[in-house]
Amino acid sequence: MYKLLIGFVCFSAATGIAHAFLLGDAENGEQLHRKNCQGCHAQRFGDDGSEIYTRPNHSVKTIEGLMGQVEFCNKQISLGLKDDDINDLVLYLNDNFYKFE
Repeated sequence: MYKLLIGFVCFSAATGIAHAFLLGDAENGEQLHRKNCQGCHAQRFGDDGSEIYTRPNHSVKTIEGLMGQVEFCNKQISLGLKDDDINDLVLYLNDNFYKFE
């Protein structure tokens, strides 16, 4: 499913409608973010950790990059998130920080 979603998002991005078709539940994404991401980011960046998303030199520049980064973190620290959880996180992060269209 994740590969299908990436393919669709790549196609959608080319046509300018990627965000409209992001699958996920942003409320669940927020809960997952608090539970799995916020503590680590706060240790690295201080405060609530959101500077990782808002700093001028952040490395995520596209929705595909955001998807890849969430997947990387999931594997790197063995979170065990399922595809639906990753989609939820991507939607939450995009809605609240990146705002890719």
